[in-house]
Amino acid sequence: MKSKKIMRRILLVAGVIAVIAIIALLPKNKGGMQGGNGGMPGGNMQGGDAAETVYSVTTQVLAKTDLQEYLTMNGNVQANNTISVYPGIGGKITRVYVTLGSIVKRGDKLAEIDPSTPGTYYEISPVYAPISGTITALPLTVGTSVNTNTAVAQIGNIRELQIKAKVPERDVSVLKQDLKAQVSLVAYKNQIFDAHVIRVSPIVDEVSRTKEIYLAFDTIDPKINAGMYAKIKLLTVLHKDVLCLPIDAIQTLDDKNFVYVVQSDSTVTVRNVDIGANVDGIVEIVNGLSEGDKIVIDGTQNLSEGAQIKEAAANTASAL
Repeated sequence: MKSKKIMRRILLVAGVIAVIAIIALLPKNKGGMQGGNGGMPGGNMQGGDAAETVYSVTTQVLAKTDLQEYLTMNGNVQANNTISVYPGIGGKITRVYVTLGSIVKRGDKLAEIDPSTPGTYYEISPVYAPISGTITALPLTVGTSVNTNTAVAQIGNIRELQIKAKVPERDVSVLKQDLKAQVSLVAYKNQIFDAHVIRVSPIVDEVSRTKEIYLAFDTIDPKINAGMYAKIKLLTVLHKDVLCLPIDAIQTLDDKNFVYVVQSDSTVTVRNVDIGANVDGIVEIVNGLSEGDKIVIDGTQNLSEGAQIKEAAANTASAL
C-alpha cells in the first residue's frame, strides 16, 4: 500500500511539471496579433498599434502610343518576271548554249533537243528564249530526256528582284497590296531592307492552306541576289495613339479583366478594363482607363482593393 501511495505522488508531481512546461512554451501575447506581409492589405489590426502592410510594386503612367501588329514568315528572293522555258518536242538534250547567269535576248538559242528514237531520225529541235533576261536556272544537263512539260531553263530580270512568301490561311484577312515589310537576309544579319507587297494571290492553296504574296524591295541594292533566303516581318494593322500596358499588368477573375490603379494616397483600386490587340506582350486598352492613370505593372500578386503600396519605380509608356 505504501508503495502505491508513493507511485501516485510521483505521477502527480510529474503531471504538474508537464503542465508548467507547456505553459512556459506558449507564445506571449503583447498587445494583440502583429500584422505580417501575408496579412490582408487595408484591414484593421485588432488589439495593437502594428503598422499596415505596405507592398512594393512597379508602376507605369499611361500615355498614348502606336501599336504595330505584324506577321513573320520566310521567303525566297527571285528575279522578277521569271518564266520557265519548255521545249516544243520531247527527246534528249544534245547541246546547251548558255550557262547560269548568262544574259540572253528574246529569240536567242538556249538548247537543242534531239527527238530521234532508235530506228527513227528527226531533225534537231532548237529551244529559244521567249523573253530577254538572265538565266536563273538550268536544271538539266546534256543527255537528259525531256518532254514538253519539262523546263530546260528559267529566265528572269535579276535587276528587279522580288520576294515570294506564303501566308497561312488564318492570317490572309489582313493581306493587301502596299503593306510595308522589313526584310533580313542570312548574308547580312545586321541589316534591314525595306520592302512592300506588290501582289497577293487570289487563291488559297488547298494542300498547304497558304496564300502566296510577292514583295518588291523599296531600293535596288547590288548586295541582294536572286536565290537568297529572306526573313520577313510584314507590318499589318497599325493602332495609332492607343493606351497600352504589359500583359502581366492585366489580371483576370471570372472572365473579366482588371488592373490596379494607384490612388493619390498610395493605395490601389480595382478597375475593370477591355483589351484589344496583343503584340509581343503589349496589350491595347480599349476601355476602362485614361491617359495619365498610374497602373501597377509588377507586384500585383498580393494586392487587393485598398492595399497600401510603395512604388519601386515609375515608368511612362514609350512608342513601340
